[in-house]
Amino acid sequence: MENLEGKTAIITGASSGFGKGTALAFAKAGCDLVLTGFNSDKLQAAATECKEFGVKVVYFAGDIQDEQTAIKTVNLAMENFGQIDILVNNAGIGRTLSIEETSMSDFDLVMNTNVRGAFAFTKYVVPEMKRRHDGQIIMVSSVTGIKGHADESAYTCSKFALRGLAQSLDKELLADGIKTCVICPHAGATNFEVGYGRTKKGVAQSGFLTPEDVGQAMVSICFQPKNSRIVELRLASNNVKY
Repeated sequence: MENLEGKTAIITGASSGFGKGTALAFAKAGCDLVLTGFNSDKLQAAATECKEFGVKVVYFAGDIQDEQTAIKTVNLAMENFGQIDILVNNAGIGRTLSIEETSMSDFDLVMNTNVRGAFAFTKYVVPEMKRRHDGQIIMVSSVTGIKGHADESAYTCSKFALRGLAQSLDKELLADGIKTCVICPHAGATNFEVGYGRTKKGVAQSGFLTPEDVGQAMVSICFQPKNSRIVELRLASNNVKY
């Protein structure tokens, strides 16, 4: 079985949900990790779980809306590992509100978390990847970034923006040895969905994609040979009709 031994990945929003599932999948594949998220206690717990697979894990707790979070996380990665092979821009937030109910502060929160944060992390990771002429960037968009959903106008804007960013970077960075992929998962069996009104069922009963499903898909993106790349991946659960 292929593995990611000898590689280092930065994963944003890694303390729970898809981010934590991705961190665990990468750790299982032998990848050293730099995790970041807002909740320090949850982040530490996620790091502890990942270390059980025998990989090295460091983490930085900070607000992804703050440019310094990206700068300090990238510096932490270089100080501990000397290289960054993979960046997973996973951190995200959503609001299920009509456009009339969505305040401008709601809009700014969603766009700054989902898009500005991903832009900043990518901006500061790219020079390190260029230096080695190698790297994989993954933008976590959503099915909502393919087809807009009612009462999710700000979230839809952000997820379409991430697809556009990924498409732009695919053209800009490929000659430098850097691959860019956007993954568009359908609804997930996480507290994100339950907490913001997408389902009245509990997490376990939803039938949505699990963090493990998404984590394994993320790993598969990184297993492509040098001559090929996955540009966009749409992931759906077999248990839910879309």
